[in-house]
Amino acid sequence: MKWRCTVVEAPKPESQLDERDELSFPFPQSFLHRLIGKAFDAVGLQQASAWRAGRAAGHDVGFQKGVGVGHASGLLAGNKTGHSRGYDEGHASGHEAGRTTGYEEGHAAGFEVGHKKGFEEGKLIIEVQPGPVPAIGAPGIREDVLFKDWRFPITDELEAQIRSDLAERLPNQPPSVDQWKMILSRTPTTSVVAGAGSGKSTTMVLRLLVLRHYLGIDFKNLTVVTFTVESKMDFAKKVREVFKLWGYDISHDDSLQIVRTFHSRILSFARCLPGMSNVQPFEFLEKDGSTKEKGSMFQVKMGEPQLALMNDCYMRLYDKNPEFKALIGKLYRHSLAMEKMNADSPDALKAQRQARDLAKVDEDICDTLEKLWSAAGKWPVEGIELSRKVVQLLGQDFHVNGFVPELDAFVILGVDKSEPSDLKAKEGRFPYLTADVKNKRILFQAHCSRPVIYLKSYVESDQPIEAIRSLVNTCPKFTYKLEGDIAPQYITEAFFSAASYMENLGLDVFEAIRAMRLSKADVDRDFFHALAIYWNDFTRMLFNMTPPVMTFNTMFAIFSERKPHNLRALTPGVLRPMTTLLVDEFQDVGANTISWIRATFAEIERRNLSVPTHGRPAYASLMAVGDDWQSIYGWRGSSPHYLIDFDKVFESPEPNQVLMQENHRSHQMVIDAAEEIVKRTPGGVPGKRGIAKNEAVAGHQVPVQVRDMDWKQIAVDVERHYDAGDSILVLTRSNSVKEDAREELEELLDRARFEKRSSQIKFLTYHSAKGLQAKAVFLLGDCDLKTSSPSKNDLYAQAGLNRPGDPCGYDTSQSEEALRTAYVAITRAITYCYWYLDKDETRPAIEKASRHIKAAQPYWNVVNAATPSTANVTNVKKTPAKQSNRRIH
Repeated sequence: MKWRCTVVEAPKPESQLDERDELSFPFPQSFLHRLIGKAFDAVGLQQASAWRAGRAAGHDVGFQKGVGVGHASGLLAGNKTGHSRGYDEGHASGHEAGRTTGYEEGHAAGFEVGHKKGFEEGKLIIEVQPGPVPAIGAPGIREDVLFKDWRFPITDELEAQIRSDLAERLPNQPPSVDQWKMILSRTPTTSVVAGAGSGKSTTMVLRLLVLRHYLGIDFKNLTVVTFTVESKMDFAKKVREVFKLWGYDISHDDSLQIVRTFHSRILSFARCLPGMSNVQPFEFLEKDGSTKEKGSMFQVKMGEPQLALMNDCYMRLYDKNPEFKALIGKLYRHSLAMEKMNADSPDALKAQRQARDLAKVDEDICDTLEKLWSAAGKWPVEGIELSRKVVQLLGQDFHVNGFVPELDAFVILGVDKSEPSDLKAKEGRFPYLTADVKNKRILFQAHCSRPVIYLKSYVESDQPIEAIRSLVNTCPKFTYKLEGDIAPQYITEAFFSAASYMENLGLDVFEAIRAMRLSKADVDRDFFHALAIYWNDFTRMLFNMTPPVMTFNTMFAIFSERKPHNLRALTPGVLRPMTTLLVDEFQDVGANTISWIRATFAEIERRNLSVPTHGRPAYASLMAVGDDWQSIYGWRGSSPHYLIDFDKVFESPEPNQVLMQENHRSHQMVIDAAEEIVKRTPGGVPGKRGIAKNEAVAGHQVPVQVRDMDWKQIAVDVERHYDAGDSILVLTRSNSVKEDAREELEELLDRARFEKRSSQIKFLTYHSAKGLQAKAVFLLGDCDLKTSSPSKNDLYAQAGLNRPGDPCGYDTSQSEEALRTAYVAITRAITYCYWYLDKDETRPAIEKASRHIKAAQPYWNVVNAATPSTANVTNVKKTPAKQSNRRIH
């Protein structure tokens, strides 16, 4: 029982006691009580109740004594002056005077004496009794947090020193106001939204300098993470250069321990697990069994070692697993047939208008084609039954050229590209044979329910028989394209890409496949069924190798929030570099990476790890730098959501967002043109607008020039800038168009090689150009979305990335990504930007960046095809360019 001691007032007369007073226990003054009083005095106990008791007692005693003394004194004085002079007068006068004087003196004396006495006696009157019944309970549970409530100790004096040192040692690179906010951030978490040309890399190096040099955080407690090997190398070089100005001699190898890729960082985690010290990353395997870091986190190409392992697993499964073999057979047959076409597409509607007229000459078309193929020695084809079976399309009778029973597929022939372009189905017929065959093919794609094999070239004529032989004798090797994908991939690579996409979204492959809901007739259901079988066997095969092999996504999953216990096996040496973390290109992270980062900081907090500094300890911190307008890897599973909602994903005691809006690369017209397109994407970081700060180009603002696709004009424009000595980027939407561009500009490239100026012209895709710049940039082709992906829409929803009310979240994200890709491409330009567009709308786009060009705005110059370029470039040299009918698709 808990007891308490309190001081109470002096006892009242017995008649004044009430029920509460009966609980008090007064004790006479004694040695024990004096001892208690001295103890109370020693600790300075304030006994207000004793003081009040003493005052009341003293007042009563003093008053009574004063009255008595005054009365006696007055009586004596009256007797002395003579009773005879008037007893009554003297008595009254003396009594009054005596009473007054006696009261005053007696009251004062009595109060002092009584107060002292009562106060001392009151000290000795204590009450001992049980206190109120306490509330019984255990300590509460602290809410789990990732970051403590602390601040970097950057004082005003230290800030002044940093500013002074930078002004002295980097006089030509003074940070802007926004850059200083990033460099001097004091909060444990900071998200930096850095627009195109904002100088974020240099600013990140200066932030690193503040952490190491001025705050004293050792490099072993610091990590900068980038996405690509190239950006890692560039950043590490800047670290060596800047730190040298402050007296640090950092070697090349040491700088690469500070600046890491996500791949190298997670690999150190995996090798810390028991029995995994020599685990090998699948994506980095080399022919000799070694490993080599390469590529981008989102663009790791499969080499010979990877393909060999994938194919070994594929062929073994095909031989031993009847279910897998049956599924592959169905997928193979589907891959041979023509891709289905939407009957409402412009191409299908155009062909539909020709259906009746086309049906009248269809037998002539069949006759002409079979004669051509026979003359070439390619018809008939072994394995294809000659057949003119009638297929009714749109109420009209059309004929096929053959039938493959084993594949249950019709065969129709096309016009080989070696044949003359002016051939006709019959004399006097218009249009030409190629147009008739194209329309017939489209009608079969849009309206025939059976599989149709279209042989468009003599080289392909052997494919059906090879398909039959493969199905009977060997494991087929073929390409497959999921609905909504841009291009087909070899089946094993298609498996790997699909599984990687799920894992990048933070999904478990097997759980996600079981949760998918696709239409009954969708052949992609068979693909994902086969993938589940393949992925289980493949990952186990890798793990059982000697040494064990893992994909990077497997490593991220092992150390995700789903498996926090695995992080407890990590040594402090692996965790400590993550305590002070800076991440570049944060807009490109995926859910699996985010989960790993969150789980890592949770483990750091669980262990209560601190970070030594020059002063008081620091604790876990995260700075994320990126630009939501440059998020262009959603097709691989990344999302700008994690940057836009950074403060929700990484909750912190004091969220801090820095907007770096100054563009130190381009002039304002380039910035405004790019932003006009990208601002159509909803839900981004509010308040963004690029502000041109490159004084070198401020006085030479040239609108972005938009032209029809014309290879001759492109060659003229590129050569003009080459002759002027300008750096040049030729950017394309796809690798195939990039190769076309190289062929079309072959003469200029030969000249550049001869003049040893090849580095002046670079050919890249829009995606691979991020981070680069050139004085003149040539964009070949639109940024658009032409397909819808049912499977990825399903997976996107499973990952929780859909906006409310949007059942096709992936399609929506890709529409927005098309606009962001255009923004990235345009903002590579320092001064000149040319955009060549193919206005062919036969394949309508769901979204197209060029739709948002407002020709009336001063930052656009939309040029008619016949109008020559008017860009003011000096030292122009005219060279004839070859004609081309090549189109961009």
